[in-house]
Amino acid sequence: MFDLITGLPIHPLISHAVVVLVPLAAVGALILTFRVTWRATYLPLVLIATLLSLMSAYIATQSGEALSSRVGLPKSHSILGERLALAVLIFSITLSTWFVIERSKSLRTKMPKLMQQLVKALVPVTAIMSLTLTVLVGHSGAETTWKSRIAQTQAVTLENSASTVVAPAGGVNLSTSEVKSHNSKSDCWSIVNGKVYNLTTYVQSHPGGAGVIASICGKDGTNAFTNQHNTQGKPNSVLSGFLLGSVGESITKETVQKVIAPPASSKGNESNEESDEEGDED
Repeated sequence: MFDLITGLPIHPLISHAVVVLVPLAAVGALILTFRVTWRATYLPLVLIATLLSLMSAYIATQSGEALSSRVGLPKSHSILGERLALAVLIFSITLSTWFVIERSKSLRTKMPKLMQQLVKALVPVTAIMSLTLTVLVGHSGAETTWKSRIAQTQAVTLENSASTVVAPAGGVNLSTSEVKSHNSKSDCWSIVNGKVYNLTTYVQSHPGGAGVIASICGKDGTNAFTNQHNTQGKPNSVLSGFLLGSVGESITKETVQKVIAPPASSKGNESNEESDEEGDED
């Protein structure tokens, strides 16, 4: 349902609403907690902003799941997004309750003072919780979007700086043009975070299927790898076993021709790690 709009993913669009509305509502609630004279005028506006925040956070969570099914998203970002949606829900309920108490004299008369003070105390707590999670989710999303692109620009810089370097006799320069020539399942090189990897022997052994590796043969696979594995220990360790060198580096032909054997138990180990991580999260 919350997937695409005019051919573009909804998630990055609605995320802008979340990072604006949640802090706005949270800061407004914090101010009104201490400025009694402003409540009559501004509390309804803060409540509206909070309810819009709740709606935006819900759509962001649903659209994030849809986007993840298309391109993949790091688990850490998805988990933080779900926690933010829950925090905003609690914040909205607390603020709405406080609003009703502030607007109803009869309710204030009937409700115990201790209960009223508890609701009032929960408003800044839930506001700060929502604000903090918004910052964490925003940082996680920015890292997912831009970290790999920055790495790609660094890789280009490395290649440009090495453009005048001639590989020694019988050697190979790991330029992007060289990587592009190794673009098939039977001869698969790829760039991840500015380094070149020979994934030929791993194509058929990859736990996620040959198509996943085949899709990055001859290309910069930084974004695909980061979205799928981020900083997970086992996938990064397995990847390091196929390293040829940095982009722009010159290596010997013997290194190029060396057959890099995939880990014998890579499939089992990776699936075990994912299970362990899921168990830790639970």
